[in-house]
Order: sequence, then C-alpha cells, then structure tokens
Amino acid sequence: MTNLTKNSDKERSMLVLKGVAASPGVAIGPAVLLPGESFAVTRQYIEPSEVKAELQKIRSAMQKTLDELDACEQKVLVTLGAEYAHLMSTHKLILQDPSLKDSVSKKIRTEHLSAQAALFLTLQELAASFDKIEDPFFKERRNDIFDVGKRLVNNLEGDKREFLASINKPSLLVAHNLYPSDTINLQENQVMGFCTDVGGKTSHTALLAQSLNIPAVVGLSTASKEVQDGDTLIIDGENGLLVIRPDRYTLSNYRKIQREIKKTDALLKTINHLPVVTEDGHSVKLLVNYDPRTDTKENKRLITDGLGLLRTEFLYMNTPVPPSEDDQYHMYLAVAKRFDMRPVTIRLADLGADKLPDFPLDEFDQDANPFMGCRGIRLFLKNPDLMYTQLRAIVRTACEVPAQVKIMIPMVSSVEEVRHVRAAFNKVLAEFEAEGKKPVNRIALGAMIEVPAAAIALDGMISQLDFISIGTNDLIQYLVAVDRVNQEVAHMYDPCHPAVGRTINQIIQTAHKRGKRVSICGEIASDAKMLPLLLGLEVDALSVTPRMYLRVKNNIRNLNFENCSDVAQAALLMGSSEEIRSLIEQNNKNEDS
Repeated sequence: MTNLTKNSDKERSMLVLKGVAASPGVAIGPAVLLPGESFAVTRQYIEPSEVKAELQKIRSAMQKTLDELDACEQKVLVTLGAEYAHLMSTHKLILQDPSLKDSVSKKIRTEHLSAQAALFLTLQELAASFDKIEDPFFKERRNDIFDVGKRLVNNLEGDKREFLASINKPSLLVAHNLYPSDTINLQENQVMGFCTDVGGKTSHTALLAQSLNIPAVVGLSTASKEVQDGDTLIIDGENGLLVIRPDRYTLSNYRKIQREIKKTDALLKTINHLPVVTEDGHSVKLLVNYDPRTDTKENKRLITDGLGLLRTEFLYMNTPVPPSEDDQYHMYLAVAKRFDMRPVTIRLADLGADKLPDFPLDEFDQDANPFMGCRGIRLFLKNPDLMYTQLRAIVRTACEVPAQVKIMIPMVSSVEEVRHVRAAFNKVLAEFEAEGKKPVNRIALGAMIEVPAAAIALDGMISQLDFISIGTNDLIQYLVAVDRVNQEVAHMYDPCHPAVGRTINQIIQTAHKRGKRVSICGEIASDAKMLPLLLGLEVDALSVTPRMYLRVKNNIRNLNFENCSDVAQAALLMGSSEEIRSLIEQNNKNEDS
C-alpha cells in the first residue's frame, strides 16, 4: 500500500518533457488524450458465399472515403490555400491507387479474409516499404497511408463517432501521433494546442499547426503515456517543452508569459510605420519571406523593405507537367506589383529533398539521402529546360515592372555552378534584347550560401555574384552534421556552435570586401536571442516570415549596435556553445534591465 501511495504522489508531481518545437506560442489548459489510433484487426475469415458482399463493402467504403476527401480538400483550399489542399490530393491518390484496391480485393477473393482484415494487411505491406527508408521525410509519408486507412476502416465499420468533435471545451490534445486530417479541424473543435510522441518539423501535421497558429510540440516520445485525461498542461511551442501538471509557480510564470505576448502584440501594431533602426541609429533592411498563396490582409498592411525570399517550388507541385513560362510569369508579375519598386528576390526552384514534384524526374530515383542528393541547382543543371523556362519567366517579369527583381541560386557548392547559371541568364537576357525588351531595372544574380563548401570558397565565386543570402537552416545542420527534423538528434542542432558564428562572419567579411551585400533568411533571423550576434557581425538585411516581421522590427529597435558589435567580437573568440549562449543570455538580461 505504501508503494502505491508513493507512485501516486510521483504521478501527480510536475513533469517537463523536451521535444521539437513544431509551432510557436504558449497554450495552457486541460489535457484530452486521443484514444489509440491502432486499427489492427484479427485475421477474420469469411465464407465463400460472403465474398461478393465483402467486395461491395470495400467498394462502398472507398467511395465514401473519396467523397470525404473531396469535401475536405475544398474546405482546406478555402481556409489554408493550395499548399495544404495538396495534402488531401495526396491522400486521394493513395486511395485511388489500383494496387491498394487490387491487393484488398485479392485477399478477399483468394484468402477469404474479411474486408477489414484484408485492408489492414495491405496497409501494413505498404507502410513496411516506407519503414525501409531512413530519411525522416519519407518515413513521415507512412502516416499518410495510415491516415487514409483510418478513414477507410471507420467507413467500413460504420463508426460515425468523431472523437475530436466530441470535445466540448477548450483543451490541449495529446496523442501518440496526430494525422493531418485530424489537425485540419482542431481549431473548430476547441483544441488550443497539441503535442505528440512522434513527428518532426517537416510533417504535414506540424505545417498545418503553424498555418492555423496552434502551438504544438512534437517528438516527445512518451507524452501519451505520461499524461492523463484532465491533467493541466502547458504546451510551450517556443522552446519545444511540454509541462505536465505544472506547480503554482510554473503555471503563474507561463500565464505571465501569455499576458506579455498579448501586450507585445498590441505594441507591435503601433510600430509598423517606424524605421528599422537600432537605438544608436544603425539601419538594417528588414524583408519578408513571402508566399502569395497564404497572403492575408494583416500581411498586406506590413510596411517592409521588400521581398527577401520568394520560394517557387509550389509551382512545380500538384501538377503532372512542369509549369509553363506563362504560368510562372503571371505569378511573378502579380508578386512584383504587390511590392511596387522594392526588391523582389525570386529563388530558383529548390526541388528535391522534401519538395518532390508530381511529374517524373529520373534524378529522384534511388536517392537514398535526398537532402544531400540531386536538389536545388544540381537538379536544374541536369534539367536545363526547367531552369531556362524559369529564367525566361523572371526576366519577362522584370521587363514589365519597376520592382528590383533579383534571382537567387539555391544549394550552391561551387563556382562552376554559378558560371553555368550566369551563362544561361545572359543568354535569356540576350534573347529578350533581340526582341527589343529590357528589364526596367538591372536584375541582380545572387546565391544562397547554405553549403559549408560554398562558405569556405566564397572568395572564388564572389566575382560572379551580385549579392549573398545565407540560408542558415541548412547551413547550420550541415556544419554540425545534425538533421534538425530528426527527434533523436534535433536537440544538437545548435545555432550557438562556434562554427556557426565564425562561418557567418567569414561569409559577411568576404562579401563586404568585394562590396556585396549579405542577407540572412533562415530561422535565426527571427530569433530574438540571436539578433545581437547577427547585427554585430554586420549583416545588411534580414528576411523573416510576415508573422514574425513586427516582432523582429521591435527587437532591433531596442538594441544598441555598439553593444551588438562587442557581443559579436567576443563570441568569435569563444570555443564552446555554452560560453556563447551564456554571453548572449547575459546580454539579453542587460538589454532588458
């Protein structure tokens, strides 16, 4: 009896779990534990006379599931845009794959399995093929298969009970895994935040949470085992923490943080028209990473210095053929007009890795490590027609608008790649000139430095470039050899590693010696803790998401550039992450006091 009491006391004490920050924000509330999503069934057999009825049952379930996905796709298209509607299209393709229906039907006919058992075994076989792939992105696609399977099973069994719809008060959802089709409806089901045992930042579930502004932490390993229904939880999407049964002090502290967030949001609305300048008068350009599919009225009100990164991969997704010059031109033209005469930086499509087009490209076959395989400019140089078409669309746009159009090359690792792009770019310019057309303003050609080799050898390619953008997300993970979306090692993804600051400093100094400007467009550009270091290293511009724009502007306006310079110089001399992190934290305390 004594042991039982001790265990109960332990269960009721506060517990903090560390995971992966999937969507920012802080949510506090009671836990709702999602029931286990396993739909394993016993190996049920049927009589030969029941085969016809079972086949009809699976056909009906598939049609009903297809109807549900059609409705869900339209809903997502309206609320979240084409990128997320593409997810439902993927699920429809899985459902309509002949191999799925044929395998289930064959098991019913030849093995006399029930529809449920035949479906379960088929899904296991499909998922097993993904389990053999080491890359976390492809492992995540296994969830898509089971998401479709879960819908099919529910329709097979006639179970119309929707657990999420039964939540009748604001709650925080805890699950081993949360499928994208569940996530889409979380807000209307009074879910203020969620956490899962598995998952990473590349998962569809995480991306949907970010778009819906729902705080989320994933990759917690044991959350669903540690949490009980009704437990008070704190989901800290800023730091990737789940606090279970917080004590009074912790709860009070996080409620204070929530109030501070609300006050900050109110303050931010008043600084939109103010310049991006430090307390002692140092100016920094602040741009946005822009996505025309998710533009909002709030985004349009932002007074920015321009567009620092237009990702173009979405033009190549959810289409059986590559986008035409006309398709691209109309999109670029609309974007350029949106930014008037300000800079508009268009990145050549960074296809590959986790951005796979629907049309076939041989380079994707047998790519065991896609994040370091044929992606970005490597893929374009192997498919020059794709690059040529995109370059023509961009130049055509620049001939029509006064915006300062810039072209950025992704995944550069050598000067030879830059020379190839420069040659293709010059050829396109000559073609338009022969037609009597010239860009309104000169088009700048730059590179995204995200490969350590490019950073080290930048002095050899800088003469071929007009500007530099540092893609810190990939640069950091390549520098420290850590996959930042792998929950096993994500905690080792460290912006404070001495190699990171020194490499950024080397890039900036190399570029500045040749009179070239440098911007940063990775996640650390939005990180308040890292801003003093970045400004002190004399970066010329930062490009952040619209959601973070005013927050970053406010942070910059409260910094002292002279102090930032001192912090940066001190950090460059330090030999460990702990020293640098301590220096930054102490500086932040001094700034706040």
